[in-house]
Amino acid sequence: MIAIEKMPAASIEPIMSALLSIGYTDVAFRQLGVTRDRSPSSYGANWIDHLAWGVDSVYAAARLLFCGQFMGATAILRSQFERWAENAAYNTGITHRIGEPAASYYGRAWAKCHEDYPFARRVIGNPDATAAPAWDEETEQHSPDGPSVNIGLDREVNPVELMESMSEFLHGRGPWSKLAHWDAGQLFGAEPPSILRDASESLAGVITLILRQVRLCLATAADEQGRMDLPAKILSRSFERAYAGPVSPKFWSLVPLLPKAGLRPEVVAGLEDAARAHTEVMLRRRPAGRLYRDDEFAHLHFYERRARAVKWALKAFRMEKEKIGHLDFEYLESRDFRYMIASEMAGILAVWLEGSPVGDAAASCSSALRSAYWLWLEDDDRALAALRIVLEQSARMRTWTEKPEKAEKLSASPSTTPKDWVKAAGWNRLRALTKALGEFSHGHANVRFEGARGILEKIQSGDVDPDYSIHMARGHALDALTILLLAESVNTASRVSALIGDAFLDIVDDVVIGRDHLATRREELLNRALTQRDTPLGDYSFHGPADALRADCNYLPGSDDSDGSVSQ
Repeated sequence: MIAIEKMPAASIEPIMSALLSIGYTDVAFRQLGVTRDRSPSSYGANWIDHLAWGVDSVYAAARLLFCGQFMGATAILRSQFERWAENAAYNTGITHRIGEPAASYYGRAWAKCHEDYPFARRVIGNPDATAAPAWDEETEQHSPDGPSVNIGLDREVNPVELMESMSEFLHGRGPWSKLAHWDAGQLFGAEPPSILRDASESLAGVITLILRQVRLCLATAADEQGRMDLPAKILSRSFERAYAGPVSPKFWSLVPLLPKAGLRPEVVAGLEDAARAHTEVMLRRRPAGRLYRDDEFAHLHFYERRARAVKWALKAFRMEKEKIGHLDFEYLESRDFRYMIASEMAGILAVWLEGSPVGDAAASCSSALRSAYWLWLEDDDRALAALRIVLEQSARMRTWTEKPEKAEKLSASPSTTPKDWVKAAGWNRLRALTKALGEFSHGHANVRFEGARGILEKIQSGDVDPDYSIHMARGHALDALTILLLAESVNTASRVSALIGDAFLDIVDDVVIGRDHLATRREELLNRALTQRDTPLGDYSFHGPADALRADCNYLPGSDDSDGSVSQ
């Protein structure tokens, strides 16, 4: 945590500069009726709030990036990249060809939609485009380089390359895996990997594309509401990667929302002050008595999001107190310690086994579990996307440890799926859990959050109060995957040294769970998940457009054929 305050400029400056492309967006949101006290993690009940969720999600990812948690940040950004690429595809008539890698499809969509930004011809897409595969059916994909997209005044990005880099990283492969080692194993104490600048620049490009697509949608919404003064201000590209400096937001705004950290009274007060200043700026006032510099402006937008996150966390605590009559903050702090132990154990393994597939898997687990916990504290479903990484990489770690020949074959085959790793680990009974977590790992049109949440609720132990079970499903998944990771860390450590394995087991027995219960709890999870293996996921979560003649974004300067669409 101390090292977070000293993150290198190479990891901060590109992200800060990309955030500046928010530009006039927050002003436009307010003028178009956004829900101002919305939860930053909610994908919204209407189109304007849904667009605001896209921007809030970028800031949620940026917060993790400022803390060096590239794994968790990439999980958020990839889902947003998918969501807004499909928006671009629909509006330009790009369809997903049968057998086409997802990266190639998204690359064509981004390039077509932005080939003459901010001018675009709206074309109705095909609502029957080929559905994207479920996460556990994804194979290793390699697409041609694909077209580039110009951003800002003098830059270009390659969407295909961006998509493939993110996906490879989330599956524990590729050059970015060194970032997980830097986080999990070296705790930012060593010289940062050479890939740091390239990865940060790439993710800054992802942020820029996402914010640009949201601005296109927002400009259309303004046009449809007769606000002809807004689109030109919203779509300015002069701030797309304008320099915003290498200084990240204040450390106290980044820490996890625990009573003794991000929820301390002085932190809450500081964020509330910043949120009030943000409101003043949106009303064209000067709360500082002067104009803000670009870096200060970028920070102000960030603090406003963190202030809302804190507000909703405190609201959740109040609701819990109303239900059970008291708040057990000590229990929450003890849970924090359990997750920390599990993450640190995997991180130590990543140090000892660096350069091996087992080491890469351990580093991925360590980094992803930390992000999952931080996001869980904010009632953010993206915690489950991070837990999906923990599940797949724990299975990969176990397969390499127990069945190295099988692991070698899976690793060498381009048709290997994440589901294959889970099965090879001997956890085929976790089919329902893998399916449910996978739904939260993506942002394409075919996600089914409600059905996945129902599965997570049902695989909890039978002693959970049914009145509260749906509210405890995320926490149960976090605890279950923590136990799974602890068991694999002990198992892998034992292969390094029997003495070290025993030491790991002693620690687990002392601070987390009795050694006799470690295997028992895993077996119980496997059996409960097995009972839900054929449970359907139900309807898609995102609905729209309302009919085949509607399009949901892209500002058309001078157009008079706007259709008032609110497609999601």
